[in-house]
Amino acid sequence: MEQRAPIALADWFAHGEARFGKDHKHWRFVCPSCGHVQTPGDFERYGADQNLAYLNCIGRYDGKHADVRMGTKPGPCNYTSGGLFNINPVPVSGTDGNVIRVFEFEEIP
Repeated sequence: MEQRAPIALADWFAHGEARFGKDHKHWRFVCPSCGHVQTPGDFERYGADQNLAYLNCIGRYDGKHADVRMGTKPGPCNYTSGGLFNINPVPVSGTDGNVIRVFEFEEIP
């Protein structure tokens, strides 16, 4: 995995808002395992925490893909950053200095 310098949390939010607007439910994240694109609003529809949209693939929550193994394309799959492997590519530094790795934002033309 490519080593990146952490991005400050405030800068990460600024990037997201510049790309997708202030309503975080519409921010689009790409699962690093299967390439599925999802939003926090997708997670809300399944009764899951919206903050999981940048940490886990929605296949774990949609009731249809929980058995789809990590990396199966096209997704969604059952990848979670809380498992044995965290392949999330973007390190974000919180205000407390702790770094978490999150999904990439979807590239938009």
